[in-house]
Amino acid sequence: WKSTAVSSHFNTFYSDRYLTTSRVKSIHNWLAGIPYEHIIILANTDTYGGGGIYNSYTLTTAHHPDFRPVVVHEFGHSFGGLADEYAYTEAPSPQYPYNVEPWEPNITTLVNFGSKWKDMIPEGTAIPTPTATQDTDLYTKVGVYEGAGYTQKGIYRPTTECRMKINEAPVFCPVCQRALERLINFYTAK
Repeated sequence: WKSTAVSSHFNTFYSDRYLTTSRVKSIHNWLAGIPYEHIIILANTDTYGGGGIYNSYTLTTAHHPDFRPVVVHEFGHSFGGLADEYAYTEAPSPQYPYNVEPWEPNITTLVNFGSKWKDMIPEGTAIPTPTATQDTDLYTKVGVYEGAGYTQKGIYRPTTECRMKINEAPVFCPVCQRALERLINFYTAK
């Protein structure tokens, strides 16, 4: 635990890479009188990690080699309200009950899939969509792939790979791109 300007720290929710702060008032005090659209906080460390809180801030490390993809991923959370698309375990996630449709636009439990990206799936695509081992279109082929929201079963993501799943993804998937574009259009509409 180090003393930082906004009391940032790792180990949020016992995750050694989850970097956040509970001192949102400190952030706003630092920014008082400065016009801004979105807050990105860079921590002066080479430890891997970050965190993005929707409608609040992005916080990430500045000196880790994976800084660039991590700050984009965390921006997806904080600006776009996007969910994590990676999965750790087969156990159900307490964060995402299977009988409730998640509010984030890029994951689904299929409870109300019509409100998500169903309109973006090519006709004839199986739901859920099997992951093809030789698929060369990992980032743009929209389907309903199992494994997201921290669990391998019962929660689905739109593509095989996306910036919300892996750092190596060159872009957000089409569903995440659409969600971000809709938000930008909402804020910039005249």
